Amino acid sequence: MHRRGIILLLLVLILAGSAQGTVTNIPASQDVYISMGTGNEQVYNQTDTLFGGINEAEVNNTSVSSYPGVPVIQFDISGINITEDDVAILVLKAASIRMPDNSSLVALLTIGSDWNEESDLTTFLVNILPAWNIIKKNDLTQLSSNTDGDKIFAFDVSKKLMDAKAKGDKISFLLEVISNSSSEIDFFSRETGQGPYLMIMPYPTTLSDQTVQPSSASQSGQTFGLAANANQTGEMVPVEVGLQSSQLSDAKIDQKQALA
Repeated sequence: MHRRGIILLLLVLILAGSAQGTVTNIPASQDVYISMGTGNEQVYNQTDTLFGGINEAEVNNTSVSSYPGVPVIQFDISGINITEDDVAILVLKAASIRMPDNSSLVALLTIGSDWNEESDLTTFLVNILPAWNIIKKNDLTQLSSNTDGDKIFAFDVSKKLMDAKAKGDKISFLLEVISNSSSEIDFFSRETGQGPYLMIMPYPTTLSDQTVQPSSASQSGQTFGLAANANQTGEMVPVEVGLQSSQLSDAKIDQKQALA
């Protein structure tokens, strides 16, 4: 199963159990897309879509890549309190996908957050270049495949968010299309109301907080499993499994009488 499919499945499971805790939804506070390596580098803001694209061309028998669209997204995380028991998912919705290569991927990396939508190209490059160099070395920490044609993209960013929260009140991400052929994707921007979101929630638990009361059978010593009784320290206390020895003896006597 593709990594994105696994993460989306996890997201569904988390949402299904979200009644056990509060889900915090944080919309993107800033988002733009940038053209890089095209010879006409620009920053595009206040757009309805965040364009991501790669152009592959052959120059002197050498494959040359350029990126007419690289989405960059920022979130204000000043008001959140995330712990190691929480899960953070970045979700994006694609307006359209034009990827002829089934092996195409979307890579996600964190970048610097010293920018806003009005920043110039130089400011963005300063924040982007460390992550861009990681991409060029193929040292990718998060990948998402869209070979199934699904228009919802999800990335587990729990550790990234924890690390960013320890340093400041913002976190920023870069998305890059990776493909062996020219490919394009349009994500909805925050201006449309369907833009990128961070979803933060406690990881759901399956054990009930309530103490299981012993049944009439267990009160008489007859149990068929482990009872979820908890002591004052919160530890699970197993109870005896099976019939007590006295009951086994009585059962044998009754059986002999019945045979007689």
